[in-house]
Amino acid sequence: MSSDPAVIELDVSHDKVMLLYDYSKHLLSLALFGLGGIVSLAQSPQGQKIPGLIVSLMLAFLAASACCSLTCSADILRARQDDRALGRRAWISSRFAMMFLGTGVGGFLVIWIQTLV
Repeated sequence: MSSDPAVIELDVSHDKVMLLYDYSKHLLSLALFGLGGIVSLAQSPQGQKIPGLIVSLMLAFLAASACCSLTCSADILRARQDDRALGRRAWISSRFAMMFLGTGVGGFLVIWIQTLV
């Protein structure tokens, strides 16, 4: 620790965890918006042309993304509550959340564009 009050020492590990927490909240929001968007679009006249199984599969991917995001956030909160280091599970959960989000949104966009054309 420095005795100079003008010197700020950064805790890099704390910053990484806080960024991961914010990132997981962001992914959760995107997954929830995606779920609502797909449900809304699937009820439109164009969306009703998409088979229900495909819509269900895309919704399942987005729901899996939301679950992974919540798992990541919960791991961070538990580690913080217990004053312990964050394990790898939170980092892996965030990667799976992004993978499922990309698969769900990307897959639906491909199907939606094919339906429009």
